[in-house]
Amino acid sequence: MTTAVWAAAALGVLGGLLVARLLAAWRPRSTAPEPRPSLPDVASLMRQMLEASGRRAMVPVILRLIDELLAPAQAAVFVTRPDGRLALADGKGLPDSLPRGAEVESDAAGSHLPSLAGLRVDAAAPILAEGKLRGFLCVGGARRRRGEEQAVVSMVADLSGLAIIQVEKLKDIEAAANVDDLTGVFNKRRFQERMWEEIRRAARDGVELSLLLIDIDHFKNFNDTNGHVAGDDVLRKMGQILKSHVREDDVVARYGGEEFVVLYPGAIKGLAVRLAEVLRRAVESHPFAGRERQPLGAVTISGGVATFPQDATTDVALIRAADQALYQAKKQGRNRIIEA
Repeated sequence: MTTAVWAAAALGVLGGLLVARLLAAWRPRSTAPEPRPSLPDVASLMRQMLEASGRRAMVPVILRLIDELLAPAQAAVFVTRPDGRLALADGKGLPDSLPRGAEVESDAAGSHLPSLAGLRVDAAAPILAEGKLRGFLCVGGARRRRGEEQAVVSMVADLSGLAIIQVEKLKDIEAAANVDDLTGVFNKRRFQERMWEEIRRAARDGVELSLLLIDIDHFKNFNDTNGHVAGDDVLRKMGQILKSHVREDDVVARYGGEEFVVLYPGAIKGLAVRLAEVLRRAVESHPFAGRERQPLGAVTISGGVATFPQDATTDVALIRAADQALYQAKKQGRNRIIEA
C-alpha cells in the first residue's frame, strides 16, 4: 500500500469515527431549545492531523478542534517526555506564568493531571496510543456544551491517539525510501520535502520554525589522517548522535558529504540555539577513534541557526540564512553555533 493510499484510508476511518461521535454528542436534549453550534470541518481537521510529523505538530489542530467544540476560556495540551514527565506543548488563554515547556508529573497510568497554578481544569483526558501515554488534554471555562466537557475532551483525546498511531505507521512506511543508507537519517530529497511541508504548516498555524545547518569541522583532515573507512564510521555515528539528541518531532537529515541539517518545528530561535548546543556538546564529547589527531583535539561540529519567518520566509532563503551563520561559525574558530 502506497503512502498516499494509506493516508487516504486512515483519513476515511478517523473521519468516520469523529463524525459518528460528534453526531452522537450533538443529539438534541429533551429540554434543549438553545441553538446548537455547527459541526467543525471534520475532514480538514483530520487531514491536518495526519499530515503532522508527530504529536507536537498535531497540537495546534487539537486546540482548534477543542475551541470549535467547547470555546473554552482555557485549554492546554501536554506531551509526554522520555522521562515520563508531561511538558506543556501549547495552550489557549494561559497566563504568562505557564510558558511552553512547563512540566508536571503524571501517574504511570495517566489517569489524572496534577494541579498546576494558573491552569483551570474542568475536564481532562489522557492521549493514549497503543496503550502508552503520549500526552494530556485539558480545558476550563467552556462556553459551549457546558456539562458535557468531559465527554468532548475524552472524544478528542481518543481521536488524537488514533491519529498518532496512523502518523507513526506512515513514518515507518516512508522511512525505507527516504533514509540515507550510511547515516540512518533522512536523505536530502526527503528533507527538502519535509522542509516545504513544515514551512507551510508553520505559516498556517502562525508559529515559528528553526533550521540548523551543521558541518563537521576539519573532516578532510580526519579522512586524510585516519582513512575513509574511519571517516564513514564518523558519519555513521554522527547520524546516531543527532537522532538520539533531538526531540521526537524534529527532522534530521544528511544534506551532503559531511553536512547535516535539523528542522525544529515550533521552535523559536532561542530554543533552537539551546537545542543545537546540546548536539554540539554531544559530538565534542564523543570518543571517536582518531579524534586526538584533529586540529581541535576532538571531532567537532559548527552550526548555523535560522528561523522562519524572522530570518526568511521561503525554504531557499532559510537555508541560505543558516548557511551564512554556519560560515560565521567557521570563521570564528569552529566548534560553535552561530544564529542568523
